[in-house]
Amino acid sequence: MHLTLALPELRIRASVPYDPCDGLALDALRELLGRGDGHTVTETSFDAWLRNSFNAGDVGVADVTRRVDMPDREAGFWMRADPVHLRPDRDRVMLFDAGVLQLQDVEAQALIAALNMQFAADGMVFHFGSATRWYVRLDRVPALTTVPLAQVVGQDIHPHLPKGPEALQWHRLLNEVQMFLYTHAVNDARDASGRPAANSVWFWGEGRAAVGLASPFKAVMADDAWARGLGQGAGVLTYPLANGFDASDGRLSDGLVVIDRLAQCAMRGDIAAWRDALQALEQGWFKPLLAAWQSGKIESLRLVLPGAGDVREIVLSRSARWKIWRRPLALANVAH
Repeated sequence: MHLTLALPELRIRASVPYDPCDGLALDALRELLGRGDGHTVTETSFDAWLRNSFNAGDVGVADVTRRVDMPDREAGFWMRADPVHLRPDRDRVMLFDAGVLQLQDVEAQALIAALNMQFAADGMVFHFGSATRWYVRLDRVPALTTVPLAQVVGQDIHPHLPKGPEALQWHRLLNEVQMFLYTHAVNDARDASGRPAANSVWFWGEGRAAVGLASPFKAVMADDAWARGLGQGAGVLTYPLANGFDASDGRLSDGLVVIDRLAQCAMRGDIAAWRDALQALEQGWFKPLLAAWQSGKIESLRLVLPGAGDVREIVLSRSARWKIWRRPLALANVAH
């Protein structure tokens, strides 16, 4: 078995002023980090690494993920229009993603139905992909460049608003959406119960249709819709993320596993949740992976570790099992 394991935001230490792993028992992870051969690859982000791995180039995230969420929907120009919570803060407007909203499906569907009634004349149709992933289908390609939602979470929205020849038109549209959602009954009820309002959407994910994808992997296991959609587009088998590694699971042979649980915590700045998730991964994934590699059930294991401005890979080959002089490595000592 050859396996690639991607762990976005495992290298979170670059963005916090202390060691977030302090006090955690991570013996298996430290062994995996220390026994392999490490190097930095050319891609500057995990998104770039995925695009290169699947020949995705300038493919739009929205077109890829909507094939996971809504495989029967018609082709066309798609953008994500994800629900978000905006919070004024002095002269800034801070954005928080759907993770803080915990929207119920019925709430999301009611908001989408209302948006479609309000904005049908503007040539766009909103679609429900999930409670956290909404879409808009347009009748033409706008002259616009947007910023991915993950780059805006916890930030002031103003530097990240759409740019391009039609930017002002979209800024006005965004303001109209915000005013409309602010007065909707769903948000009135959420406000009355002390829950944050879904008071805006974030438009992003434009790009060309997902054609011409290819991959060296035979399978993709992930909860992340972007990774799973790339796998589907490349014609490989895709599966939801398992709770842990099982060496007898033949689905993983020559496969890619993407674990985004750490990234979800890091995006919201929740270091306590990040620590809890990392400790759970130690038990469910790192310990059995180490045992399987040491016993030869895994011939090679590649760890993909996106960080601050680069991507590190650590490869544990068959021959590395005999390099017993290599010592366990603390996460803080992985090159940043």
